[in-house]
Amino acid sequence: MSDNLRPDEAARALDEVRQRQANVIEATMIPAWFYGAVGASNVALAVGLDVGGTVAVATGAVLFGLGIAGSVGWVTIGAQRAQLRNDLLGPLGILAIVALPALVVGVSVPVGFAAEAAGWRYPATAGTLVGLVLMLVGGPVLNRLLRRIMLANRTGSRLGAPR
Repeated sequence: MSDNLRPDEAARALDEVRQRQANVIEATMIPAWFYGAVGASNVALAVGLDVGGTVAVATGAVLFGLGIAGSVGWVTIGAQRAQLRNDLLGPLGILAIVALPALVVGVSVPVGFAAEAAGWRYPATAGTLVGLVLMLVGGPVLNRLLRRIMLANRTGSRLGAPR
């Protein structure tokens, strides 16, 4: 290879590097189905608790455990993951990751208590159904935000980094 690259060759090489970086970032994303699986697992547990009785509670707990263990296991062990640099997410990315479960808990728990106060028969189920919807909507939104942050941070523009 010659030491002098033509501008078009350099541009193609840079485009290829950017595409490979984007592919690595994409490979690290949590699959969209994961958020629904976690939310549905919580609903299964809540239904068991709301229905009551040993069989219902045990069934809900087993479904919850299998759902969480299977989902987390698939994402962490079963899928191929690339190792990212620690600074790729930046503070904004970390805040976004923490914000989703905080939102889900901060909304679904009061909904469950309000449903109970209103005399609903399945208050925990009501709360976790709201949590499921928030996970189904918020998970993909979180993924898009994290992807945007990481793509920006790979180039040094440091989206979400302290200035």
